[in-house]
Amino acid sequence: MADIVFSVSQVNEYISRKMFSDPLLCRIKVTGEITNLVYSSVGHAFFSLKDENSLLGCILYDYAENRYKSELYDGASVKISGRISFYRKSASVQLVVETAAPLGIGDLYAKFERTRQKLSEEGLFLEAHKKPLPYFAVNIGVVTSPSGAVLHDIINVSTRRFDGVGITVFPVQVQGRDAAADICRGIAYFNENAKPDVIIVARGGGSFEDLSAFNEEAVVRAVYESAIPIVSAVGHETDYTLCDMAADLRAPTPSAAAELVVKEKDTLKKTLEDYKKDLIFSLEYAIESNAEKLDMYKSALSVYTVAAKIAQAESRLDFSLRQINGAVTAGLGRNEMKLEQYRALLYGLNPRGVLERGYSIVYDENGNVVKTADAAVGNLQIEFKDGRAAATGRGR
Repeated sequence: MADIVFSVSQVNEYISRKMFSDPLLCRIKVTGEITNLVYSSVGHAFFSLKDENSLLGCILYDYAENRYKSELYDGASVKISGRISFYRKSASVQLVVETAAPLGIGDLYAKFERTRQKLSEEGLFLEAHKKPLPYFAVNIGVVTSPSGAVLHDIINVSTRRFDGVGITVFPVQVQGRDAAADICRGIAYFNENAKPDVIIVARGGGSFEDLSAFNEEAVVRAVYESAIPIVSAVGHETDYTLCDMAADLRAPTPSAAAELVVKEKDTLKKTLEDYKKDLIFSLEYAIESNAEKLDMYKSALSVYTVAAKIAQAESRLDFSLRQINGAVTAGLGRNEMKLEQYRALLYGLNPRGVLERGYSIVYDENGNVVKTADAAVGNLQIEFKDGRAAATGRGR
């Protein structure tokens, strides 16, 4: 019996008819967790439904107008009704969604929410803790996978904008069991050793599970505690991680992160030229303004001549001398009067002054003044105003 040979199209057509005619696959209900939800340009939504072991591709037509769209998001646990479709061109199986009902939040998404709530209450996402990026970053640290387009994009954009920028890469796993610990080590390395101006933490797009390392608490704390500003560029623009929320700045893509961190050389040159022009203008204005003041002072000095200044100074000096002479004369007069008063007082107190008025002083033979009649004994000396006379005393 000759072998029957089919073309690829015939095989796929056969499988498609079998699946279409299968009563179970034509109307089926499936439960699972939504992951990797994306939207097409024609308005359809594509995602995978997963359990512990497998993935099933799904499509929801006319997503924007579908009443079940609010039930579909990454991490949602849902029950979906629909039919299994076999796409003959690529031989792929997918579930065409007709209805969707929530079963609750998936385990991974629930963990995400618990971590987000906890760290939010601790203040790790507050704007007040975010550090400003340096205006001109010369050295950039990059924590990312060494393979893939992410690193290439960052290097390409950075060097195109400013060819003198330095880029240091700490290679890490960005997905898998050891990814979170790797990312933490990269951030710690730059803070403790290389100390660049800014750190970019980056990876390409992926499903919610693919980005889960950037939702780990350890990674979020490492980003928050970094002394060096961190730009998070994880996934595509629609992706959002806890790493983004803790970072000092979130970039929608790795390329955008490089654009935010590295200033264009031409822009910097223009800025410097503008500063130079402003500085020259300020200096010229200051010189011109001070020159006008100098002319004004010169004009005032020309009117107020040196001779006039000397005459005015002499007038002030003469007035001061007259005041000083008057004060000295008055002071001398007052002092002469006091001197005469003190002289008269001293004269009145002089014991010899009484001799002029007819009194005398008696001394004993030892020269001591005799003050009582009982002491007037023996040889005495009596002093008058014009001399002394001897006498003999017998007491009283």
